[in-house]
Amino acid sequence: MNMSLKHKWVGIVGLAASLAACHSTDSRLANRENFKQALQTYLSSHGDMCVGKFTWPIDVSYRDAQARSANSLQMPVMQKIGLVTAQQVEVQGQPVMRYQLTDAGRKFYLHKPMQSLTPQGTLLTHDGDFCYGHLQVDEIIGWSRVQQVAGQPQTVVTYTYRIDASSWTRNADMRRVFPMVAKIVDSEGALQLKQTLRLSDDGWVGVAATQY
Repeated sequence: MNMSLKHKWVGIVGLAASLAACHSTDSRLANRENFKQALQTYLSSHGDMCVGKFTWPIDVSYRDAQARSANSLQMPVMQKIGLVTAQQVEVQGQPVMRYQLTDAGRKFYLHKPMQSLTPQGTLLTHDGDFCYGHLQVDEIIGWSRVQQVAGQPQTVVTYTYRIDASSWTRNADMRRVFPMVAKIVDSEGALQLKQTLRLSDDGWVGVAATQY
């Protein structure tokens, strides 16, 4: 081989090795690849999308029906598609319609510690919820400037998502009474969400709401 070509080839190989090393090394770097991995790891345990129906059975009173409460509108539709059963009972001398999860409905009730935001802006901790899908990272859109928070570097990452949604989220009546579910399902790949990440000794990790 021509010595000049040999030297060029060695140089190209060396450059490729250097680039590969830079690409694969430090999980602590603030870059798209590390953020996507951290987000996906976080969503694997925190990516459940639920409707806020923590405690069952759910009772719907005549007053609830008159006020057209969320449960009074949603429970009959859930009954219609086989997720709940209904039975009239008395509570404190007043008739109510009591809804219980069917075997099919129980498949969507996830038993695990969860937190949700109340209308007052406080966090509510509960032991499970009726869930309709699970999020995965689609694309990292961007991130805020890394800042020190309580002595640790943090950033807020903006991303789009994909959702593994239950088949009942496509039911027209369910979409009508659960409009936010329909919006989340229909907006995969487009709606942008945000998540705080913190730099730990092992790299970037998601920050749960209680850790802010």
